[in-house]
Parts: sequence; structure tokens; C-alpha cells
Amino acid sequence: MAERKARGTLQKNIIPGTLLICVVLFTSISPSAAETKDCQLKQYAAIEISGARNGYLLVPVTIQETHAFMILNTSSAFSTITENAASRLALQINRVPFGAEVRAGKKPIEKVATAKGFSLGNVNFKSADFLIISNETLEINPVAEQVVGTLGMDMFAHVDVELDVANRKMNLFSQDHCPGHVVYWSKTYDSVPIRLGALGEFYFPMELDGKKLETTLATGDATTTLFTDATRKLYNFDSHSPDVETETDAAGRTTAHYRAMKLSAEGIDIINARVQLIDLPENTSCSLSRHSDAAAYDGCLGRHPLQLGRSVLTKLHIYIATKEKVLYFTPSNVSDQH
Repeated sequence: MAERKARGTLQKNIIPGTLLICVVLFTSISPSAAETKDCQLKQYAAIEISGARNGYLLVPVTIQETHAFMILNTSSAFSTITENAASRLALQINRVPFGAEVRAGKKPIEKVATAKGFSLGNVNFKSADFLIISNETLEINPVAEQVVGTLGMDMFAHVDVELDVANRKMNLFSQDHCPGHVVYWSKTYDSVPIRLGALGEFYFPMELDGKKLETTLATGDATTTLFTDATRKLYNFDSHSPDVETETDAAGRTTAHYRAMKLSAEGIDIINARVQLIDLPENTSCSLSRHSDAAAYDGCLGRHPLQLGRSVLTKLHIYIATKEKVLYFTPSNVSDQH
């Protein structure tokens, strides 16, 4: 594998009014990112990720020349910012420019904030849009941690992302490379096709205890989660089955249900992945179905049966080829470089 070239600078614009269909659009690329047809990786940024007290992965950002942190949330198509941060940073605020209702938890999101200048390492955005969420939505102290919101996949729409959660590293690369020539840290790797949902979120098929399910990378979640309607139909157990582990609080109330399951792909076996079993929200329109070769949901947007949380992601080294639409991964402890 060829060595990575020197880092460049990348710029893009976000055009208001395109948030649902395509939240982020590139309009200009600096000369250092000029298109070439060789197979070398061209690195734009190397970013050190911090860890919050509750385990969140904090990415350093610059918003209109103000340094801050955002929680990495790769399972979301959209980036968000809190009401306090949008006001404090004097961002331009408008109504959400589409008719479909968007929610953060149970609360509807009605406004979007535009930053005139946003940076991720050496990747510079001329402008960036963020859905505005309430200050209470983030389960972290925004003042003490300087956390202003969440970083979704919209901000990575036109760069590739290497994510090494175990070592708290995130590297950004040009999308311009030959297919399959991205895993520079290992001679062997596995890959799965990336698919895009109606909201722009990406997902992929993954095998859990011998069954394939549509899966997302949930860096915003501590645990790996699986919905109980899927466990009943695919595996014949649910949160009340006798071999399911439970956690209780000080008052003796059950707070979570877990089961050890085998997560696998070619060359990777996580034998006892601790999977948290959760119920679908009440009155949901989701119905378990099958898309291509994997269990999936019909009737609802942005929801997929399996979410790989940080408990599993710390065991993987990942490269997200966003233009190629392929997810490459190895075990996190592999380092047999080419």
C-alpha cells in the first residue's frame, strides 16, 4: 500500500433548504485536494478524540473561530447544536426547511442554526447547518465540557473517515482513491457495502448469532443494542427469557437486559458481545421485515435492528469509504502494515 500524502485543506458549503435530502453539499475544493487517479490515500486531517466522563467521544471543532467539542454520533445523518450554544455563538437561526417532523427524543426539532465557518482539523467548511436541540437533550454538562452538540455523518459526506475508537483517533481522507486501497494498517481486512437510508443515515449488514441484520455504527451509545421484536422473531428469546442477564438499580428496579451473543464477519469473531435488549417505542410504525439478505424495518425512517455501540467499536478499526460506499474493518489490535 502506498504511503499517505501530506495533509490538505478541504472546503465546502451547506446550502439552506436541502437539509433532508442532502444536508451537506461541497462547492469548492482547495488545490491541494485536486483530483488525481492514483491509488494513494491523501490525508486531510488527523484528529485526537477526547473521552468524556460518561464515555462519549468528543471531537474538537472550531465554530466561527470559537473552539469547542461535539459528541461523535455516527448513527445519525444530522449534526445538532444546543439552544444555548447557538445563541452564545451568534449563529444564524431559521425554521427547519422541510415539512417532515424531526425529533430529538420526544421533542420536535423546529429550528436550524447556520455557522459561517466550521472546521474539523484541516477540513474547513465555509458554512455548516445544525439542527437545534434543547439544552437538556445532551446527557453531559455542556458548560464544563465545552460540548455544544453532536457531530453526525452529514459533516463527513465528502471525505472518508478512519475511526480507531480504542486509541481515540479519527483521520479524514480524500475520497479520490482506488477501490479497496484504503486499509494501510493491515494486510487483511473485511468489508461490507454501505447503504443509505431515507434520512441519509448509513447502515450495513452484519451477522449476529448467525443471522444478518441491518446495522449502524452508534458511537453515541455505550452499549450495543438490539430491539426485542427482532430477538423474538429471529432468535426466539426476549428480555424475559431465563438466560437473559438483568441489571438492577439501588432500589431493586430492573434497568436493563443483556445477552451475550456472537458478532461475526470474515476474519472477525466477537464471541461474547454484550448486547442490550431494548423495546421499540410505543405506537411505533416500524414492522420487522427483510431487505436483500438482512433483517430490517419497514414503515419508519432511520431505524435499524442492530446498533454497534462503543462496547464493540473499541474492538474494531474502521475505514468508512463514503463515496465508494464500503465499510472496511479489522480487529483493533491488528497492525501488520503493508
